[in-house]
Amino acid sequence: MPAPTVITDADLSGLLKNLYNNYRQKVQNLVTPLFAQLQTAKAGGPKNLRWGGNGAFWDVVTGRPAGGTISASGYFPPDTFAQEKQASVGVARAYVTRQIDGLAFLGTKSKEAAFETIAQKTMQEIREASSLLMEGALNGAGQGVLATVGTVTDTVTIIVSNPYGVTGAGQGSLLISGGDYIAVRNSTGATLRGKSNVASIAVSGTNSTLSLTTSIAGMVAADIIVKATTTDDAFAATAGVSQINGLINITDRGGAYGTLHGLAASTYPIWDAVQLTSPPDPTQPTESDVWTLMQRVKGLSGKDPFTRPNEFLLMMTPGMSKVLMESMVGQRRFDSADFAKEIKGGYRAVNIAGIAAFENYYCPANTIYLLHLPSLAWVDAKDWGFVEFDGSGQWRWIAGRDAFETTYGYYGNLAALARNAHGSYTGYTCDTTFYSHVA
Repeated sequence: MPAPTVITDADLSGLLKNLYNNYRQKVQNLVTPLFAQLQTAKAGGPKNLRWGGNGAFWDVVTGRPAGGTISASGYFPPDTFAQEKQASVGVARAYVTRQIDGLAFLGTKSKEAAFETIAQKTMQEIREASSLLMEGALNGAGQGVLATVGTVTDTVTIIVSNPYGVTGAGQGSLLISGGDYIAVRNSTGATLRGKSNVASIAVSGTNSTLSLTTSIAGMVAADIIVKATTTDDAFAATAGVSQINGLINITDRGGAYGTLHGLAASTYPIWDAVQLTSPPDPTQPTESDVWTLMQRVKGLSGKDPFTRPNEFLLMMTPGMSKVLMESMVGQRRFDSADFAKEIKGGYRAVNIAGIAAFENYYCPANTIYLLHLPSLAWVDAKDWGFVEFDGSGQWRWIAGRDAFETTYGYYGNLAALARNAHGSYTGYTCDTTFYSHVA
């Protein structure tokens, strides 16, 4: 009896087509909530500062209007003036560049050939990359630090932690992605160890193992990671000079960033931000902790979050928000209109002690920020846009190749007009679950 004929799917492989659906889905987390809150200037929001020449300057009254007295004999007190000083801020320059092969322009022109043209993909991606860059910078310390080295396995493998260089701030690769070009410097930033692309990242808790494409000799624990170009890198020895000011140095975290905009908190104590570091229970933030932070900011600056709550924002990580929420579960309905509200960028915020509190993956772990938006200002010498000169066009030929490149650029900075109108509460130990984009 002859053997039965067996037909397998492999026999039909030449007959079957690939049936493509017209969907192109992004699976990356691209949210930038802090950048969204600061972007739009309007009443009750951040101001705008004009920049030019030696920088942007404004007047800060650092002394109280003192000198009054009560005299039974009718004598006048000595003359005195409240001290005033000029603060200043310069601009940082940020860029995103993309290169495209000339053939790719033709190969992706039709919908039948590609889900999207290479030009459209590039335009979308370059804008998204600039927003993500800004979000990281605005949460940083104005020095460009992405993480610190914990363990050196060999010249191409290192384990990093501490985003922004802040101990316990979250996952080591919070600000690092595969393909990033980075530089490794010693702990003070004075010595450049070398540069490399990040080939891959493996995550385990707060540690992230980076595999580098180029060997870097001499790396040791406590070295810092910064973004780089082939010519220079992003490290700034002085916070906010060549890098964008972020909330870490604006709020003077740990007292390590006393000078901001040329004014030293040690000389003018009233200029410093509010820093609370010893919560009653480090394992359980409460609405009472937030109330205390609000009162301290109100008392120091005169900016009142109780009477003008719409001028203020609270910010923390989703993990911190969850623990704080659990302390209020029995007190209110979380689906009620008076509990949740919509803020800029289509984000939702919850009402804590009367202030809108929103979640941010880029916020350092175990941190609660209180921000007064009218006391922040953008220095926009050039808002994000394509780098071109006098109508030269967005795309440039790459010399010697059938290829093009384009660059998106920004000249500007974030300034704190009144530093003492902002505050932070740190010292918590409960924020150990990270609901972030790091996988």
